[in-house]
Amino acid sequence: MATINEFSAQLAKINDILIPQVVNKRKVVPAYFTREVVTIVGVKTAKSRFLPVSHEGYSNETYIDKVELLGKLRAEFIARKLKGIERRAHMSLFRELVEISNGTEWKTFFEQKFNNKACTVPDNLCIACWNCSLFGGLEAGRVGTFSRIRYFDTYSIEDALDCVATMDSEEGMGIGNQIYEDLAKQRGAETYHLYEYVKPGVHFPFITMIESPTLLDVAGLISAIKRADEHGYGKYSTNHGKFDSEFLAVSTGYPRFSILDLLKWADEDGIDGLKAKFDANDPKAKFDALNKEVTIFGNENILEIADENLKTEFKKYLDALE
Repeated sequence: MATINEFSAQLAKINDILIPQVVNKRKVVPAYFTREVVTIVGVKTAKSRFLPVSHEGYSNETYIDKVELLGKLRAEFIARKLKGIERRAHMSLFRELVEISNGTEWKTFFEQKFNNKACTVPDNLCIACWNCSLFGGLEAGRVGTFSRIRYFDTYSIEDALDCVATMDSEEGMGIGNQIYEDLAKQRGAETYHLYEYVKPGVHFPFITMIESPTLLDVAGLISAIKRADEHGYGKYSTNHGKFDSEFLAVSTGYPRFSILDLLKWADEDGIDGLKAKFDANDPKAKFDALNKEVTIFGNENILEIADENLKTEFKKYLDALE
């Protein structure tokens, strides 16, 4: 199997990608691209109720996004929701690493290194740090950085008729208090709302790509995904939308398959059959690179990329900022 050293040898250097430059008296991460890419493939399994919603609610009822696809009605989990939560988890991780590695409160660090006191999504991003370099940022009317990360919409492997709790299902819709409930009023039927939800145990395959990747990007994103799983995705994520992400492959090549292929394989052979395609290095689960394609398979091996490299690569980043 490929080693982490073989894998990291294909990646960009921190100094080329992540170090900000002064543009119009403002520090900005340069829009610098290499020909390299890293593809991360895995499966998210819901371990609590999950509300993948991208539309406005209907009165006091909320219905999850669904789409007819490959002969099934599936719950839809859009890329924007994935990216938004993982961006915030990535930002939180970055701030914690600053304070652990540098011994400086993160706000002070941002002011010193990036000339920025505030760092909030979406309007006051520094557009100079590790987080903005990967996920992009924009200061309206002035400057911006391009996102180097690419997300894809995904869909439940299971049929929504079986995996979504609706008014007609055995569980029925969930019941909660209105978000903007007036607590001064006596509670009654008008203060509650009903919502559909994806049941625990439902699987969502995912593919995420990083352009011009550094080893710090890859290690940081793997760690951020695990944090995002505990934070929660979708609507009401403070209580719902917790996941367990299993990584199947991380490669320096472009995937020769899509989310639709992952769904087809799972429909044909079950979730275990889908995972086996990567465990067995099946010809269908291949990656393509003009340079050298290096792929690491297996959840534990992929988690090692973060475990062994996150802090050391972040220290290199701090040194490069000096």
